[in-house]
Amino acid sequence: MRTIILALIGLFVAASPQARADVLLTNVTLVDIEEGTLSQGQSILIEGTRITAVGPEVSVSEEAERIDVEGRFLIPGLWDSHVHIFSSATEPDTSFPLYLINGVTGVRDMGALWPIAEQQALQTRVEAGEVLGPRLVLSGAWVDASPGSWPGMFLADTPEEARSVVARISDEDWAAVKSYSMLDEPSYLALAEASEDARLQLVGHIPERVALRTAIEAGQDGMEHFGRIPMACSTEEEAMLDALRTAMAAGAPRDEVFAIMASRNRIILETWDEARCAAILADIAEADLHVSPTLVVADFYLGNWPNADTPRMRMLPETVREAWGKPDFRLEAMTDEVRSLARESIALDRRTFLMAHRAGVPILASSDASFANPYLFHGFSLLDELDLYVEIGLTLREALYTATVAPPRFFRLADQDGTIAAGRRADLILLDANPLEGLATLRRPWAVIAAGQMLDRNELDAMEFELLEGSK
Repeated sequence: MRTIILALIGLFVAASPQARADVLLTNVTLVDIEEGTLSQGQSILIEGTRITAVGPEVSVSEEAERIDVEGRFLIPGLWDSHVHIFSSATEPDTSFPLYLINGVTGVRDMGALWPIAEQQALQTRVEAGEVLGPRLVLSGAWVDASPGSWPGMFLADTPEEARSVVARISDEDWAAVKSYSMLDEPSYLALAEASEDARLQLVGHIPERVALRTAIEAGQDGMEHFGRIPMACSTEEEAMLDALRTAMAAGAPRDEVFAIMASRNRIILETWDEARCAAILADIAEADLHVSPTLVVADFYLGNWPNADTPRMRMLPETVREAWGKPDFRLEAMTDEVRSLARESIALDRRTFLMAHRAGVPILASSDASFANPYLFHGFSLLDELDLYVEIGLTLREALYTATVAPPRFFRLADQDGTIAAGRRADLILLDANPLEGLATLRRPWAVIAAGQMLDRNELDAMEFELLEGSK
């Protein structure tokens, strides 16, 4: 297995679960994110990686460590439902502590350069509490048409190849199949059918030649990114799809394909229709198609980048900071028209997002954080995404729900469902203030508990210090 360097070796290689003392948290204020209620004066017993008792009075052995949290607020750990933590050989060395200091105790990886066996080996150690880091859901089995948009993708150019790829993904024990942008419709439909037969969720991009309604009817379970929803609200969606289908069928060069896709922004702005939008959003909600919006990605395209001396920048390895400072192919591919329409397009995305939420479309908080995606930060960007949801119009409770309750239920985790109860995995955050009154308290947790391992404020500060020192 690839060597995990883990710069903070003392913090990130945990004591074995059997050797840990039981922990009893007393005088806890439990926050029920689903109901939006508080329960004061509670005690929580943690044994190994699990919560084993919750209530106003909990009996424990003399050996258990007792911690009076003085009424502080306890919530489930946060999830980021779209990240890429394996885009470089040692990315977990930095991403793991960044997630934990921001209270993110679970992530879904959506595409990696590491072989699946190496991802699973690390996942197993985190699951057992042997390595401190966020819980990992490995859904990065991305499937695209040749030659593939990124290295390491599964490729499918025919329905037969799509079915064969799903069989391989199932054999390798991935959590899901991820569709990608350039699949043609016959291959995509075969991928969807084979995924259902294999009892694997189909998540990912709606391919650029496939209508959103077609994806709904095919049974897509999760949709990554938000842009295809405003496009489906356009009266010209089918014409835009046909233009790309015709060009690609004729073997158009990549530049022409990208130009056709870039021209969609103006068309969507001119032809977005509220009634059509309401209808497609109702269909998405009825189909229970979960959406991972990654709205915070817009900051990259708008140039809303943090200064080099901000802590989040300084915690990154120098090589990453240098790479982010170089010209990026995605920015270079933007046409003058796309740049001129960017703010208007993003405003329409956000308007449509609020409509989606109000229509009951299930949302999974997500950031697209990766060393390969400039200025999208592990940990920090998930909190930025939640702030953005509130700015757009979600309540504080609704925003928190997208990062605590919705993800583990969508991932079908047997021991997590966004509640704090006996039998649940002990992934938790202790906060100084009530998050139902403001999300700023998430920025500096009093303590984070990952798989039963408690990191108090001093330990979290030490992790930040080591990241800052190690990046010099």
